[in-house]
Amino acid sequence: MAFAGGDDFLVSRHRHPSGMGGRCMAYKCVLLSVFMLIAGFAHAESRKLTLCYDKYPPYAIGEFGEAASGGIKVKLLQDIGKQLDILVAVKILPWKRCLSAAKDGLVDGILPLYKTPEREQFMAFSLPVMRQYNCFLYKKSAFRGRVDWTDYQALKDHHLGMEIGSVVDKEMEAIFESAHPIERAADSITLMKMMDSGRIDLATIDSNVGKYLVNQQGVADTIGVSDVPIGKLSYAAFGFSKASGADKWVAEFNKVIERMRKAGLLERIETQAQK
Repeated sequence: MAFAGGDDFLVSRHRHPSGMGGRCMAYKCVLLSVFMLIAGFAHAESRKLTLCYDKYPPYAIGEFGEAASGGIKVKLLQDIGKQLDILVAVKILPWKRCLSAAKDGLVDGILPLYKTPEREQFMAFSLPVMRQYNCFLYKKSAFRGRVDWTDYQALKDHHLGMEIGSVVDKEMEAIFESAHPIERAADSITLMKMMDSGRIDLATIDSNVGKYLVNQQGVADTIGVSDVPIGKLSYAAFGFSKASGADKWVAEFNKVIERMRKAGLLERIETQAQK
């Protein structure tokens, strides 16, 4: 038995989306859009990294408590982030607070730093990305002729300056302390001013920071930077917080670092650090 008007009824359902079928389709579309939006936010959050570093040009430039405005290590992180499709950010924090934040998982890690057994307890490290070492910043007029920067006994009669809290080489420091107290200053620029006034003859400094500051301050005629490392030569690597779960990124960072090394990009970045 045929249902009277059956075809007309079916057609009418398709013609009127305001009916029950249309409302169901619209509801499903809304749900699908919501689920896609939530998934998109979750994906974006999972591909976001916030690292920290001290206010330390040329490696990281900015003001404490704010986002870094530039710097060699900041640029390196940004380059890697682009290749991995990760949104990255860097907070400028005092050094001890930065280490504490990485330990507690308040940030995802720290820009390239030295790997130590103590730091390995709360951070996983990438492959090395940058050569770093401490050397002597020296007043040129206080030294004549060739100077053996590794013979600390021959240098100990000169007055040495160091940043407050820094420990570079305990054996070297003990030799200088045997002749004169080591002068301490809050930062490297203050050490340079002390050198200019004749209060000290040389100071310990990160080699890249020293070359950067000598050029920036325009004092290359009066202050030199030794190329000889104090202590052993070290390499810095990205540190990823285990507490935040960011240590999962080590393998992917390492792949990009290897590509950059083979292409000579890491060496180019290190050269830029000195300008």
